[in-house]
Amino acid sequence: MAVRDWRKTLLPASFRGVPFFIDGEDLSGGRRLAKHTYAGGEVTLPEDMGKAVESFDVTGYLVGDDADIKAKAIQAACSVAGPGMLIMPMDGGMMAYAEGFRRTREKDRIYYIRFDVTFIPDGALPVSALSIGDVSAVVASGFSAAASAFARLF
Repeated sequence: MAVRDWRKTLLPASFRGVPFFIDGEDLSGGRRLAKHTYAGGEVTLPEDMGKAVESFDVTGYLVGDDADIKAKAIQAACSVAGPGMLIMPMDGGMMAYAEGFRRTREKDRIYYIRFDVTFIPDGALPVSALSIGDVSAVVASGFSAAASAFARLF
């Protein structure tokens, strides 16, 4: 059985065309449940209220002599209204909102800047929301990534 070479198949991470490295990510989702309890009752009746909002909690980082400049670009990208193209190494491209971010710098790691960002995937059709910068970011990350992202649009 052949072992997959992850280094050849993972995409570079970016948001709105601004690249970054990923230290870790968490995906959360599920179902929204209303739990009905009744006085004197011994049973809870859950009512399914539909799909819960999925979110990606991403710990990204920037390194190098220009990490401070790159950090400004990530901060600006996360502050723009509306969805942008998010490219995750294992999940490919998707339109997503940056719900919130936190930048962390440490005195002994001046060349290293960490960002914790919560991304919410856009549930609408992404075709009307694509910008030239978003399309450029997808194409720059490789033709196969672009083909995969555009295939999901239609």
